[in-house]
Amino acid sequence: MKMRRILGTILASALVTSSMVVATAAAAEAGQKPAAANSGANQLKVVSGGVTIDGDKISLKTTVVGKTMLYSLRDLAGGLGVTIKQSGESLILTDSQGLHEMSIKAGSKGYSLDGATAQFTIAPQTMGGSLFVEPITLVHALGGEVLETGELRSVARLSGQFATPLFDAAGNVIVSQEDVEALQLIKLGKSGQVETFSDNSNAIGAAVSPDGSLAAFTDEHGAVFLMNTASGRIKPLGTDTSVKTDLVWSADGKKIYFIQGDKQEKIAYISLDTGKITQVLADKVENKSEVQVSADGKKLVYFVNVTGKAETDKEGTEESLTIDYSQAGSQVFSLVLGNTEAKPVQLTQQLDNKIYLSLLSDGSVAYISADPEGKVENDTLKIIPADGSQIRNLVADVNVISSESISGKLIVLAETADGTSKWFEVSASGAKTELFSTNESVSDWTIASNGTIAFIADSKVVLVQNGKVSELTK
Repeated sequence: MKMRRILGTILASALVTSSMVVATAAAAEAGQKPAAANSGANQLKVVSGGVTIDGDKISLKTTVVGKTMLYSLRDLAGGLGVTIKQSGESLILTDSQGLHEMSIKAGSKGYSLDGATAQFTIAPQTMGGSLFVEPITLVHALGGEVLETGELRSVARLSGQFATPLFDAAGNVIVSQEDVEALQLIKLGKSGQVETFSDNSNAIGAAVSPDGSLAAFTDEHGAVFLMNTASGRIKPLGTDTSVKTDLVWSADGKKIYFIQGDKQEKIAYISLDTGKITQVLADKVENKSEVQVSADGKKLVYFVNVTGKAETDKEGTEESLTIDYSQAGSQVFSLVLGNTEAKPVQLTQQLDNKIYLSLLSDGSVAYISADPEGKVENDTLKIIPADGSQIRNLVADVNVISSESISGKLIVLAETADGTSKWFEVSASGAKTELFSTNESVSDWTIASNGTIAFIADSKVVLVQNGKVSELTK
């Protein structure tokens, strides 16, 4: 009951404030002194107000009975997408998803919901030809939610543990839900809609096409599949079942590049129109990863993860086995495409740990560098100029967590000294433009080409769009 009172107070405060402003303005225009607020416990008076539903501000009529704010049923139903039908003296309300049916009657506290009976605190009241109802009771009954801010949701947020967010072409967020018996993909609409999207666990973390319409993934046999991000339909692409990792789309959306082979020793691509696989590099160097392709399709870069070198005596005894880790680490290589005579070029020599490789539009290559011995406080964003000249630090004053190249822009997530998580757009000169910050611990994130960010914080899905923050789950 305590939370109910708090939410009721929030809703009432927001609407009363709005109503008094309207009344004061009207009185001023008429050259009159504003009338004092009527404190009669049960005197009904219809005033105009506003409330936010699914992120949109709507206007509605309100009245107060005792200390309870009632909303116009017609206005509230319109904002929630609820349909209303007359049935004798009763009104039948159906939510926007068609999941709940509620029957109410003017002047009666009792109502039925999906065949069960319950009661309003205040009976629906007729005033000026309109019926007014308790918003909290009605919203909850029809599967919606009232946030602590007073905002209403037509569909209650899903609760659970979520990960690996990605955007579809319409800007909805697809995430995996992990606290269920079988992992599944859930689609979350920008206005709170929830849809169980797919139960194919192989699609979790799929690579999304540049236009957001398709997502590519492999199954346990190595076969490639395409998932339509609007419908969830899945179809195979080609018949090859060799091991494939690190799928990445070409900028034109016509090819998918990947690391191939049991030992990640090859780089190839598969064509969307034919399903044919074409090898672009098979130099037998093992442990390749994170292939990235330039927008014009003329160059690719990748990591080679060098492991320790094992040495033993002629007999190969266990006692004589030693492993030399002195040259272990990740190195960046580049390859010119379209030239069969081209050989890979090693761009780095340092033995630091390297992650999150990005090939930028000007031909330069960025990656995050971490000191394997932990002597350097911050993980650093480094850049290799297109001409292959000296590697330099791009961002070193904050701890760089991860990075991603989106539509030619380099976006990084970093942690500042006070523990704040911040997203920056980073220019080729190292200038940082802050996009958003949060005090929550971020475990995963993605960003759309229009700058919308979706991230996971404490297993919740959070959307940041045009500076507005919405928690899509709870």
